[in-house]
Amino acid sequence: MDKTLTVRHLDTIIFTSDSHWLHPLFELNDFLATHPFLPAELTLHDKVAGLAAASMIVYLGVRRCHIELISQRAVKVFEKAGVAYTFDTMVEQIDCRTEYLINDDDSVEDVWLFLRKRAGKVMGMSITIENLCVSVTSGMTLKNLNLNMQSGEQLVIYGSNGAGKTTLLKSILGLIKPSSGVIKVGDYQVGSPEWKHHRSDVAYVHQENVKSAFPISASEVVSIGLAGSKLSAAEIAYKVELAMRRTGCFNLHKRSYHSLSGGEKQRVSLARCLCQDAKVLLLDEPTSFLDNDGREELLALLHELCSKETPTIVIVSHDPLWTERLGWDMRELKGGRLC
Repeated sequence: MDKTLTVRHLDTIIFTSDSHWLHPLFELNDFLATHPFLPAELTLHDKVAGLAAASMIVYLGVRRCHIELISQRAVKVFEKAGVAYTFDTMVEQIDCRTEYLINDDDSVEDVWLFLRKRAGKVMGMSITIENLCVSVTSGMTLKNLNLNMQSGEQLVIYGSNGAGKTTLLKSILGLIKPSSGVIKVGDYQVGSPEWKHHRSDVAYVHQENVKSAFPISASEVVSIGLAGSKLSAAEIAYKVELAMRRTGCFNLHKRSYHSLSGGEKQRVSLARCLCQDAKVLLLDEPTSFLDNDGREELLALLHELCSKETPTIVIVSHDPLWTERLGWDMRELKGGRLC
């Protein structure tokens, strides 16, 4: 078999790839997103599968495969997930640097996200903050703060009330002008003329504590993400529907926004972010007004966004039990700096 990867549905070949490394499996993921095949009904033939490839195959939902060269670490992943596999040759370890960067006890979801970042298949943008100082009415809130996030990374920032968490997010948004220091999102310095053309790359989900009877539907809130665009009404409607379906809230599109529950509002707000194709999401205390069910819904949605969209996400929160479940890096904002 000449192809690197071949996938069959019953007796029909539906997908092949000649790409190298793990790219054929990423290509298969894209293919399955646009074709009506159930992964569990597919049979996959791959030339080589180590721990990384096996984790990806399990993540994609494929249940049967034949591997020409398989590692013992891959076998453990397949057997744990109940994947039926055959092979030609087995070795202890595939000699690839990626294999040494993954632990045997990593979940397939964590491996998938790690590999997406490693492959550059992320929609996020980097955030670089150098010696940021911000003064508000109560005094100097942020003092020589530094932060370096790569594209597609996620971070939780926690700290006491008044520590400056919201101030930091608004500084990244460009809503608060620093006393000194530099903030860059991607290649653009926040506040520069170039930044103004890319301002929509950053989206903000604020604390849901505003009560208003202003008549606006959920879909109209999502469409705010396209304000100022030159799209036709039909194109806007398509993008709004797509974003709401991605976040599982299209069934709410005709509902009054202010009649929604806290969890439903969070989904709508995140749909607005996706609608504007935001590459950086800033979430300010997203669980403050959510009940337990709402927290669970938001947790699932964020995991889904990370695995599929992989934007750069910064959450500020005082909810340690919830944020620890995200499994993201955590930094404390204290004394104006990130510890």
